[in-house]
Amino acid sequence: MMRTVVWTVVVCSLLIGAGLFHQPPFSVVYANDDWKTEFDDICSKTDVVTTLTQAEIKGLIERCDALKPRLEKIDEAAAKIYLKRLRRCHDLFVFMQGAGSL
Repeated sequence: MMRTVVWTVVVCSLLIGAGLFHQPPFSVVYANDDWKTEFDDICSKTDVVTTLTQAEIKGLIERCDALKPRLEKIDEAAAKIYLKRLRRCHDLFVFMQGAGSL
């Protein structure tokens, strides 16, 4: 068992050193998912938008606007889906902001 572990470590080290096996650093992995956390948090508010204050809705609209350029930088197929959903969340927030002023 120990011999297998040592052998695996040696082989992986050689592959990494030769540039044949790439393992991204943790910061890169987390940085790539950073937008997803923000996206999920923003869009989860659509269920409770009627209970939010005008200031909270305005903040969500601003967060949507700030997130859009970050989504445009991800994989094209995924970006298309997430941008469409973000636009729908944004439009709902804008509608509710206008409805609150009636």
